[in-house]
Amino acid sequence: MLNAAKKQSRSGQVTALSLAALLSAGLSSPAVAGETKGYVVKWFHMATYSNDAACPEGINPRSEEIFLRILHDMEMPPEKIEEIMADFPNTMYYYAGRRGQIDGKPVSVYLHPTSVPDPKLKTVQGSEGLGFNLDGKNSSEDFVDTQTGESGVDNQLYRALGCIGSLRGAPDARPTHPAIQWDMTRDQMPAWLIEISGIDDMQNDDQVTVSIGRAREPVVRDAQADPQADMTFHTDPNPRMENVVSAKIENGTLITDQFDFYMIGDPFMVPEYDLEKARLRFNWDEQGNLNGVIGGYQSWEMVYWSFAAGGAVNEANVSIDVPGIYYVLRNFADGRPDPATGMNMAISASYIIEAVPAFIERAVPQTAMAQ
Repeated sequence: MLNAAKKQSRSGQVTALSLAALLSAGLSSPAVAGETKGYVVKWFHMATYSNDAACPEGINPRSEEIFLRILHDMEMPPEKIEEIMADFPNTMYYYAGRRGQIDGKPVSVYLHPTSVPDPKLKTVQGSEGLGFNLDGKNSSEDFVDTQTGESGVDNQLYRALGCIGSLRGAPDARPTHPAIQWDMTRDQMPAWLIEISGIDDMQNDDQVTVSIGRAREPVVRDAQADPQADMTFHTDPNPRMENVVSAKIENGTLITDQFDFYMIGDPFMVPEYDLEKARLRFNWDEQGNLNGVIGGYQSWEMVYWSFAAGGAVNEANVSIDVPGIYYVLRNFADGRPDPATGMNMAISASYIIEAVPAFIERAVPQTAMAQ
């Protein structure tokens, strides 16, 4: 719980002029007592740490190989397979989606992924990753965080999908397909905002507050097509759009308490992010930007939907096997067991977050407006 002094300091707002001066000065200036800093999210994606040791069995097949296997599984004669492959990828859009069978009848394999056998995707075998020890245990399925050295890190989402070529990346190298998706949504999707309040010391502070929410407007691009820093955003007044958690700063690293994180994404990517038992850490770079990782247990069905919604287009253009993703997510799920079936409905996941300074104007909450 926040103490009274912290609550009172959070209510006081730093003037736009003084905040702008502090942001322009970066970390060289000491924090003003009870200071509040705002940011807009620049990049958010599954935290991967791809290297040669991660996938010793190799990378999962490209779309041509996937489609060729599909045709063989459909028991097509060789001459028919040759004819169909001659017009690849155009023919894939028709045949790939109809490969499912239930009671001898073709069905959409994207709506019914278990209507085909598990293609058994190659998965991450390495021990290096990013995230948090969410369950307090240390097993052979866990990672060691490459930034903090923490062991027992739970990030089964990366273990499940980290050997798909188009999803491979690292903190300093964005994966190709997700980077394209994120870029294409920036001009329409409301921006995500981060506010850190109650800062007395940027290096060590035992009590600050982190708020993560959504803006009413999208980002504005700079000359490099990245979000422009120091722009003003207005918060979405919907209380579902704000996550508030206590945190502390130790040796320049901000670490939150455990909390439940919820945020609306974009239907073109993952529509909703619902991370239970989440933790978050941030560091500031020399320009005053935020770089961090959030980890928690996420609905794997929502992750599957993000791939299945694109159907054969995703399979052909992104080189993914959609039913394979369903099986591997289900098999690697490690949280939120269904009380009736015992099946785990959540998978441990970590996401990289990058954000640049911004000014945040808070809207009146909807509950207050209704009174």
